[in-house]
Amino acid sequence: MRFTLRVKWTFIVLSVSVLPLFVSALLVGRIQRDGLFRAEQELENAVVDEASGALSRSLANGEDAVHRTAMLLGDARIQEEARLELARDAVNSSDIVSATAIFGTDGTLLGAIEKRGEAPAPREIPVAASREKRPEWLMSRTAAGLTHLHFVEPVVVDGAVTAWVVGEMRPSVLNVQLTQLSRGRFGREDRLVVVDRERRVVAGDATTWPAGRVLPEGGLFEKVRLDAASFDVGDHAKTSTYTDRGIAMVGTVRVMSSKGWAVAVERPESEAFGALTAARRAFLATATGVAALALVLGTLLARRATRPIRELVELTRAYGRREFARKSPVRSRDELQELGDSLGKMADDLSASEVEITRRAAIEAGLARYLPAEVARAIGDGTASLALGGRRVAISVLFADAASFTSFAEKTSPELVVALLNELFTVLTEVVFRHGGMVDKFMGDCIMAVFGAHDPAHVDHVARALAAAEDMHRFVEASAPRWKREYAYDVRLGIGLSTGESLVGNLGSEGRMEFTAVGDSVNVASRLETLARPGQTLVTQDVMHAAGEGFAFHSLGMHPLRGKAQPVEVLEVLA
Repeated sequence: MRFTLRVKWTFIVLSVSVLPLFVSALLVGRIQRDGLFRAEQELENAVVDEASGALSRSLANGEDAVHRTAMLLGDARIQEEARLELARDAVNSSDIVSATAIFGTDGTLLGAIEKRGEAPAPREIPVAASREKRPEWLMSRTAAGLTHLHFVEPVVVDGAVTAWVVGEMRPSVLNVQLTQLSRGRFGREDRLVVVDRERRVVAGDATTWPAGRVLPEGGLFEKVRLDAASFDVGDHAKTSTYTDRGIAMVGTVRVMSSKGWAVAVERPESEAFGALTAARRAFLATATGVAALALVLGTLLARRATRPIRELVELTRAYGRREFARKSPVRSRDELQELGDSLGKMADDLSASEVEITRRAAIEAGLARYLPAEVARAIGDGTASLALGGRRVAISVLFADAASFTSFAEKTSPELVVALLNELFTVLTEVVFRHGGMVDKFMGDCIMAVFGAHDPAHVDHVARALAAAEDMHRFVEASAPRWKREYAYDVRLGIGLSTGESLVGNLGSEGRMEFTAVGDSVNVASRLETLARPGQTLVTQDVMHAAGEGFAFHSLGMHPLRGKAQPVEVLEVLA
């Protein structure tokens, strides 16, 4: 994706203006959030301390009423009627106790003291009271699913438990205390809740926190790691942030270890950190205004900066159309003007160099008609000379000849013979070039190609020559049906291939020379081509050893070659 300078200028101005504002807003926001969290932590700790204190005072009132009842009932010095009357006064004086019941050690209900208009006294002693011999708060559920809160205290006479006094608590008193405190501190009645060791709700807003409901794991209690062991390490409080059903929350839990209860307060961060939300909105509005201003400034600056650039772009397009007489119109007295002047000088140099390029191209095109293309290009570039001489190079030489061409030429017009040779040599030349070879010469119906003469650093010229031989057979076979229809001649190639050191360079005289290769490998390749049958490629052992993987050979035995003192093992390349 490409971006114009106007877009880039605008982006730079936006970055310079908005980015520092954004970074500072992040830093300030983090500092502000930390400060708000500490303030919220202090507030919530104060609220749970206040709630636990209020609960403790109310519970102490109930405990005192039940304790006085138990003491009175266990005091044998007072007459029974007086004891009952005093116990009734103790119950009526309590704000939290609605009734008391006295049970024998076997669980039999012995009597009850009930307030008028209040809930009746319990008819069964809580199960846990039969296992403990100390005063404690207990919760129980009726068959109807109602939850009751009791304070159970044993009646001890001469060190033995003779009865149990069970006080029925008014849960509405605790609920009212929590909801009033929650409304006064947070503006809502459902922010405070009291749970026991099993996370069962003891008190709270009756709609949100129904008494007796066991709260699920997770949320605040999991974050502060509230478990049964937490109630055995003394009173303590923990504050944390967490996510509940996708809503960011902040909450505090205070453990009342003496009661086995925990007071919890929790509310959304959006409510606790309302000032932070307002600050973020103010930052967003400020950033929007700054971005709009930066956009206007960036557009103005970009328009002024891009005008000379557009003129320079149009100038380069004119030079691309070879309108070298055009000059730069930019007069900005800066680097852009200097660039425009440099482009003008470049255009003058290009105009002058085109003449030289045309001259060299003409020379190269003329030489390429008589010399290999690589040699003609090197001479045109001035990197090679036309002096006689050569150098020793390890090369691979390929001779390819059309089988039975002499008989075809005898009975065919010269025009058709030349037409076929032109087509054949066009195909073979393309194959040689494709594999990085050089066409050395054409000899009648034979082509001589050299591989590695101009690329001595590559040692794979044997493999490239073999690949070229395979492609020659394949392309000729593909064209043979058409040639047979048009020329009445079934073209098949016989190929000979050899490798070794040869002398490569300009050979001949000062008046007439040619670029060619001379050496034993050239002679051997020529002799192998004369032995090859149509469609066959013959090579020497040196070729087989240097070919590498990917080629298969079959030995045809030792054969005498003209010009060689000893027979040479000839191998056929298998398709």
